[in-house]
Amino acid sequence: MKKRFSLFTAAALIAALLAGCGSQEQSLVSKAPFPEFTEVDTEGNAITNDIFADYDVTIVNFWSNGCGTCIEEMPELEEMYQEFQGQNINLIGVGADSGESEEQLALAREILKGKGVTYANISPDPEHDFYKGFISELGGYPTTYIVDGEGNIIGAPLIGNVKNQIDTLQKRIDMIKNSETE
Repeated sequence: MKKRFSLFTAAALIAALLAGCGSQEQSLVSKAPFPEFTEVDTEGNAITNDIFADYDVTIVNFWSNGCGTCIEEMPELEEMYQEFQGQNINLIGVGADSGESEEQLALAREILKGKGVTYANISPDPEHDFYKGFISELGGYPTTYIVDGEGNIIGAPLIGNVKNQIDTLQKRIDMIKNSETE
């Protein structure tokens, strides 16, 4: 009886703690530097992490050619990109596997064209540190980061479709924008 009570008590305590974590608003959101990179986009144009300084906020969406959810959300991301342009907010994609071969790059270009994407998409070289030390560590796709104008990742990554997490995205954007006006 004691053992059953202890297991029940432990399970209830864990459930309460987890529920509490999910319902409380974080007053402090973590901030970590986005890794430095020097890459090309899918059109062959040079792109570095200096791009972050040109905008108050940059949304960085990692996707792969074989990810159906990634491809499905591209029109929604394009719509956001168009809406955000007047607010000094940028959106860039990172076709995680597009730099692996000419065939993967061609497929990525075909996908982007078919989905009407106009925002820049990085085609990372698998031999570069950006790929080896960051992209290869991602747990899945799509994964989206919110980066401030100083090149800092704000909060944890958004895993899955961004539109399903629009409130979190907007809160982080507002937090960055509000910190600039203080």
